[in-house]
Amino acid sequence: MEQEDESAGAAAEQHAGGAEEQLADDLLHHFERILHHDPLIDEVGFLHPTQFRSLGCGQDGDSASQAPELQHRYFWCREHKLAICSEILPKLYRAARDAYFKARNAPLQAARLMSLTKALLILCPDMLTAWNSRKMVLLEKHDFEKLKDELQLCALILSYSPKNESTWSHRRWVLKQVAEQHQDMAELVEKESVLVKEIAERSKMNYRAWRHRCWLIPYMTRKQALDELKKSTRWSELHVADNCCFHYRRSLLLALLDKCLENGQDSLSWKSETYTLWKEELRWNEMLIRRYQGRESLWNHRRFLSQWWIQQLLDVEETCPSTTSQVDLFITQEIGLLSECLNDPVDEFGESCIQAELSALYILWVSKSLL
Repeated sequence: MEQEDESAGAAAEQHAGGAEEQLADDLLHHFERILHHDPLIDEVGFLHPTQFRSLGCGQDGDSASQAPELQHRYFWCREHKLAICSEILPKLYRAARDAYFKARNAPLQAARLMSLTKALLILCPDMLTAWNSRKMVLLEKHDFEKLKDELQLCALILSYSPKNESTWSHRRWVLKQVAEQHQDMAELVEKESVLVKEIAERSKMNYRAWRHRCWLIPYMTRKQALDELKKSTRWSELHVADNCCFHYRRSLLLALLDKCLENGQDSLSWKSETYTLWKEELRWNEMLIRRYQGRESLWNHRRFLSQWWIQQLLDVEETCPSTTSQVDLFITQEIGLLSECLNDPVDEFGESCIQAELSALYILWVSKSLL
């Protein structure tokens, strides 16, 4: 009797395990169908069962009729927005992972591998092996439309995981492939800049997004770089504590200087243009320092600007030693700024004390740089 009970229990466990495995496979197939029927999905959300039930039953074409119970209980897709019930995520991930490893070891079927890796990476974007499999498929056929689809997938993942390094890295790889195919990058760079701005709005202090924006600078035309400098002004004024946007402005300024030299502009024109850029940036930075007390990012930005400015003034004095010392005039102006910062009235938040400390450190740095 005991042996019969054990056999029956084992059979029941085996049957239950088979049913679980079948359910996981059905979920994966249904998930792949949703992604296939709506390739323009631009947002994904993973919802708790109680939140998911409040959405009701979604509609995604014929997939709902093929598996209405799965569609109603676990998936919702409408107007290019996809919601997945968090209850099934472990099963769905394991099924996608196992199917991917089987497909990877089998004779290469590009379409199947791309479908499985898309589903898997939406669930786990840190799986570098899956990203590499997609690279291998894309390298075999240099198809611009496929590369555009890849950018769409990256944007989809970044909509809910904006700081995922693997996705940003893959996106840069795709853009590099597009550039190597001699595609016009101007429009694409513009779209990338808008995407990064939108992500930065939703995800504060997103260093990876801003680094991606800096990476795009070499692909920009001079006009685009100037436009980016102007457009980022307002954003920087509203996010003075975010050093990433100021680092982006510094990268743009240096790139503009390099472009001037590459284009072979004459020395007088180049100096006049760069002086104007730097003077405007210094004036704008001073305005922000006076308006927002105790912001270290503003003082760091001023150090960068002052270092280049002082060096250029020193070079002018070497060539024309009889001219009035512009460096001394600049230092006098900076000391005046220091004096104002030191004499700011004490406030209840202690920002004036931080402002005084940062301004003193800045003047010490300037004096040391002149030695």
